[in-house]
Amino acid sequence: MTIDQFIPLSKDRLFNWLKTLSNQLSKGSLIIDVNDENLPILHANSHFLKLTSFKMNELLHQNINIFNGHRTNQTSIEELNLHLKSGVAKKFTILHYMKEGSAFWNSITLHPIRNEDNVIQYILITCEDTTEAELNKMVYKLEHEVYEAIDHEDNLQSILNLITEKIELFYIRDVYCAIHIFNENCEVKSLGTHSLPLPIINELDILEISPNTGLNSNAVYLKDFADKDQHKALFNYWNLNHVQGSWTKPILTPQNEVSGILTLFNQDATELKQIDINYLNRLALLIQLAIKYAEQKIELSRLAFFDVETNLPNLHYFKSELSELINAGRSGMVAILHPTEFNKVVDLYGRNAGADILRQVADRMQVYFPNGDALISRFSNSLILGKVNESDCFLAYNQHLESLTQMPYKIDGKEIYITLKIGYTIFNQSMTVEQSIHQADIALSNAQKRTGTSYSIYEDNSTKQLTEEMDILNQLAYGLQHEEFEVYLQPKINFQTIEVEGFEALSRWNSSKLGFISPVKYIPIAEQTGKIKAIDLLNFKQILIWLENRMNENKKILPIALNISPDHFYDPDFLENIRNIFYQYNVPPHYIKLEVTESIELVDFKKAKEILNQLRLMGIECSIDDFGIGFSSLSYLPQLPFSEIKIDRSFVSSMNEPGMYAIVQTIIQLAKNIEMRPIAEGIETEEQLAMLQQLGCPAGQGYYFYKPMSISEAEQLLDTQKTADEK
Repeated sequence: MTIDQFIPLSKDRLFNWLKTLSNQLSKGSLIIDVNDENLPILHANSHFLKLTSFKMNELLHQNINIFNGHRTNQTSIEELNLHLKSGVAKKFTILHYMKEGSAFWNSITLHPIRNEDNVIQYILITCEDTTEAELNKMVYKLEHEVYEAIDHEDNLQSILNLITEKIELFYIRDVYCAIHIFNENCEVKSLGTHSLPLPIINELDILEISPNTGLNSNAVYLKDFADKDQHKALFNYWNLNHVQGSWTKPILTPQNEVSGILTLFNQDATELKQIDINYLNRLALLIQLAIKYAEQKIELSRLAFFDVETNLPNLHYFKSELSELINAGRSGMVAILHPTEFNKVVDLYGRNAGADILRQVADRMQVYFPNGDALISRFSNSLILGKVNESDCFLAYNQHLESLTQMPYKIDGKEIYITLKIGYTIFNQSMTVEQSIHQADIALSNAQKRTGTSYSIYEDNSTKQLTEEMDILNQLAYGLQHEEFEVYLQPKINFQTIEVEGFEALSRWNSSKLGFISPVKYIPIAEQTGKIKAIDLLNFKQILIWLENRMNENKKILPIALNISPDHFYDPDFLENIRNIFYQYNVPPHYIKLEVTESIELVDFKKAKEILNQLRLMGIECSIDDFGIGFSSLSYLPQLPFSEIKIDRSFVSSMNEPGMYAIVQTIIQLAKNIEMRPIAEGIETEEQLAMLQQLGCPAGQGYYFYKPMSISEAEQLLDTQKTADEK
């Protein structure tokens, strides 16, 4: 509302005019006399009286501070009074109180009114109750904090405590808060609280839950505690304010089953209003979603990072932890320990016995590393050990590790002796995780050539690898300049029709000086030198040219997915580069898909979302490549406009293991829940295909169907398939 603040009237006539204006406004308003140092209220319109429940005679000559209460922010009070005295137009949102004590958020605007001499005589204050909007902001902020806590691996108990703390701090009423979470038998499995100690919560009467309880999901259940002296004594003992009653809201699952209750214990006797009901509904929904995501993340984390058979951390966990150590500049050793008799134990007693041997070896190893400063994980049919110690080497632990075999192991009630083959290497910040494990694995191969318990250290007796990397680095620029890089296409297969439904484009380099170079070797170097952007764009250009040529020849085309390096994805010129090449060719955007690794969302979520939305506006879809190995933030995933999730080949190749099967099943279901299409990578056997089909995976790729092929081979495949379709 805009008011002309200069009115050519005397003070008395000005007041009468202003009073008439106030009464005609459709929102609450007050008139304040600025000539009186007490800043008294001279008039309040009917909307304001209804808003605050005061009568006119109760407000006249009172200061606006009459609406303040104990939860009104002191800084806001001082700022409001300062602007009233100075006569400056200003907008505030401040917590005010009605006559009976109920708090509300008051959005007020100060309008200084001047007389014919341009001197401020009054201030007209217009008011609006914005309580619901402010409470919604609080819930939104709380939601953000809860999902951050989930992403930081906080457990459900700490998340519930966080919610109760924020409710008590920021709700407009004086309340204590408790959240009870039940198991399937309606027994309390977790209880969140902030101010109220557990002894008080256990004594207070709350909503009773049983398997046969029929609850109305829309209802709020009220209880009165005002006359219960034993409660007062209990609160006095803990030096807490008494409670007058409680409001309890059921927390229901999507299947309308009770998963918990949210209870607010009120320190005053104010009545439940519709705005409170709306607030409780939003909180109950937030808690339900928090429980769902927390439990899902905990379970997925367990499946992703722990071996089901041994309950030991798995290789994914080991790699993640070792990567953090290397990035922190730490050094130490990586050792792989393999029980020589592992296969014989499995043949005699079964797979569980093999897992049991590994678990017993790990238990004994923990005795020698009691401080928890060693990483011990399962590595196929072996154990892998990571130990940080910059001064010690493996020889310092050799005697301990040899003693692992001095006592017998118990398998199926029998005592057996085993020997160990151990390979190790020294890692430091100049190495990658893969290099460290690879070197330890090479050392293990050497140890396996010897009899009995033996160990071997990795020795690099040549500069072959360094020389090879330098040669690749020197030839990268030449290869790009002469377009030595070409696209190979690996078909994607629809599992229902077992026909090609699209391709994944893969970069290949046949250097005129070095010959064929594996992408595993040249892509990391290209990323380090920044040349990966040029390789991505060259591949993109070749794809578009091929698709346009086939369209012009009226030949069959299928969608093609192109991998984009994370370094290129976040480049400031990425979108402009894509647009500049894409718009040079007359290829419909639905034939192009860009694949990025799941870790991009954790680098800069806001930027990633912006880039993905811009690509979607161009009509280009995006998919998450190698899903599972980066373990992305689940709360962010549904917010990003991906259309497809590609299940990493490391999961598919190990699907015959129960833990890996469960992970693939979880990822497929997760993709469907958030309306993304799961695609499996690395399919090499008929058994893997059958399991994926059984789990409802719609498509995939791998050597079982086709290896990556040249564009000319892809031409022949498409033309042959078209001919077969026509027949």
